[in-house]
Amino acid sequence: MAQELLQTMGLRAFSPMVSACPGCGRTTSTVFQELAQRIEAYLRNQMPAWREKYPGAENLRVAVMGCVVNGPGEMADADFGYVGWGEDKIALFVGREMVAKDIPTAEADERLVELIKAHGRWVDPPVLAGAS
Repeated sequence: MAQELLQTMGLRAFSPMVSACPGCGRTTSTVFQELAQRIEAYLRNQMPAWREKYPGAENLRVAVMGCVVNGPGEMADADFGYVGWGEDKIALFVGREMVAKDIPTAEADERLVELIKAHGRWVDPPVLAGAS
């Protein structure tokens, strides 16, 4: 809990931060909130030892926003953004630049991870000796 407070306040980073908008009348689903939870869980579970091996990975910021009206502005300080782009479609951003749009939400998780990897910000967990 203390780590979450410090990270949310921007005082210290412990793990990649994923934020999502709470939703409003402009959004037609809550898929963006569910995606944010899945991505955060994936980052935390898949990168348990990255902090020691890859200092700086904990500063990764991902924003998941529900609509095109406010989303791009609200996520502008994030490294990567996912913005609702119509019925069951999203757009992906790197910083303030849109890099893809009209992506089906069913592909959103995979496409966002691919984008983070393409920009060299993804850190795979170390492979343990003897693990298969």
